[in-house]
Amino acid sequence: MFRVKVCGVTTPGDAAHAVSCGADAVGINFFRGSRRRVDEGAAREIVRAVEGRAEVVAVFVNAPPDAVASLCARLGISRVQLHGDEAPEEAACLSLWRLKAVHAGGEVDLPALRAYPCEAFLLDAGAGDRYGGTGRELPWKTLRDRFGDLLARPGTSGPGRPWVLAGGLTPDNVGRAIAEARPDAVDVASGVETAPGRKDPEKVAAFVERARKGFLLAGA
Repeated sequence: MFRVKVCGVTTPGDAAHAVSCGADAVGINFFRGSRRRVDEGAAREIVRAVEGRAEVVAVFVNAPPDAVASLCARLGISRVQLHGDEAPEEAACLSLWRLKAVHAGGEVDLPALRAYPCEAFLLDAGAGDRYGGTGRELPWKTLRDRFGDLLARPGTSGPGRPWVLAGGLTPDNVGRAIAEARPDAVDVASGVETAPGRKDPEKVAAFVERARKGFLLAGA
């Protein structure tokens, strides 16, 4: 799985820059309610800009599975992030690598999540009808206690799945977040932007560098 994902990229240039800095994944948002949403044509250019150099993750919120599968097939994308309230049976319909977002700012149903058909989880600070993008940090030190065996633990072969930490991450706090939460990967959007969908090149470079250093120091 990827280590550092820059999400909400809207231009080929921003995507290529993130990858040149060392990001190994970029996220393209197809949610109509997002200010970072791109259309199919723009997404195709972004895919071409990083093809063979990084993973591309398509982000959807409550989209019909057949529409998700069709769009990803046309774009050559094999990884999706389900960031809404997608039912397990909807996720099970997808023959794609699935990253399920867990809105850890509210109540969570751990038994349901344990049974959810996905390859990895993403924890963010969304809650209620806010599907991420809140800019709020999660309580990093207590995440593992709260989610228990849902999350894989570094260096073990337990039942947990790989997971991505998101929510309020910036170049200034990503190292500490990795040290305290011990995730498998990190995801950033607003923390490296000048405006929604417009990445700041210096912030992107700093975030990726400090995230990579954080994983190295954590021995992950």
